[in-house]
Amino acid sequence: MPLKIPTGQVYLDNASTSFPKPPQVIEAVAKAVGSVSLTTGRGTSFCDINPDDIVRETRRALCRLFNADDPTRIIFTYSATDGINLALFGLLKEGDHVLTSHLEHHAVSRALHYLRETRGVSFDPMPSDRSGCIIPERIQEAVRPHTCLACVSHISNVAGTIQPVADIGAQLKQLGIPLLLDASQSAGCHAIDVQAMNVEVLAAPGHKSLLGLPGSGVLYLSEEMRPAPFRVGGTGVKSELYCLPPELPVFYESGTPNVLGIIALNASLAFIQQVGLANIERRHQELSAQMLAGLAERPRVRVVGPTDPKLRAPVVSFVIAGMDTAQVSRTLADKYHIAHRSGLHCAPMAHEFFGSDRLGGAIRVSPAYLTPDGEIDYFFAALDEIMCS
Repeated sequence: MPLKIPTGQVYLDNASTSFPKPPQVIEAVAKAVGSVSLTTGRGTSFCDINPDDIVRETRRALCRLFNADDPTRIIFTYSATDGINLALFGLLKEGDHVLTSHLEHHAVSRALHYLRETRGVSFDPMPSDRSGCIIPERIQEAVRPHTCLACVSHISNVAGTIQPVADIGAQLKQLGIPLLLDASQSAGCHAIDVQAMNVEVLAAPGHKSLLGLPGSGVLYLSEEMRPAPFRVGGTGVKSELYCLPPELPVFYESGTPNVLGIIALNASLAFIQQVGLANIERRHQELSAQMLAGLAERPRVRVVGPTDPKLRAPVVSFVIAGMDTAQVSRTLADKYHIAHRSGLHCAPMAHEFFGSDRLGGAIRVSPAYLTPDGEIDYFFAALDEIMCS
């Protein structure tokens, strides 16, 4: 019997952006749009909801999530890419050398390529195993005299590889090299302790596992990190100054912030706290195991990255022997209404590392904590129909 196609979508693209959002987030956004002046630090609020209070509380909530001490070191950005650019362009100078992994997203790799062309910045991947996992005890092999920063994607958006950040951070600390952690795929679904992991800089988007809205992001800076500002303008305070107020966080937050995005983030952080980060992380490991087990039952399917669910997140890319990746992807979307992503996923370094670049990339499916029961089974049934056609 042919598979019954849903009228709506089956959403397996949480690595791009999370869906569905928690009901609390939807309610908070709707209420804010209808009743809140969506600006902060620039006047008096006469609403039931004071946006200045929400902004301050959201900084504190993020400190609790990442075990950071000082809320002023939490900078609101417009995306993880925005935060990574602020850090890289603000910290790196002519001739600097940067350590990376083999699995970096374009948020890091394109920025470093641009800085190589414009400032002579160089960069090299740290030694890793076959899954792209960095080998901490071999990091020193990639260090040069001018190495001043390491950039690591906590969880690969292609292979789901989880880096051993605590071990990497400990080794880098011994070498005197600060660590910038790209937490795009981990913030909100995987435990992060910036102090225990020796993370000096952390960038995360608001719209992925933090369960907020696109156009929002977070940048954490340790006390030792003071990059040059990425933008300069009005801050709503100390308007008599023609230079930026030196205090954080306003030093990095010129212009009107995305208050609606911060309100959504405040609600989503409350949801994450209510559910429990450990429960979310446990569910993600279950989803990884379910995805890997199902794909392993299909001999023509090759998974990109680790096959041990304990070593990866439920960001699962794969190719099918004898089938065109782009065509399979189109059929999953057009016929079966499955939201996913295929291609190089803005991470050609990762696909080159695994050899999937020669196949035009891979098909990526990424369930998450709020994925309804049954959608993964539907995906496998659809995949079987495609492979048998």
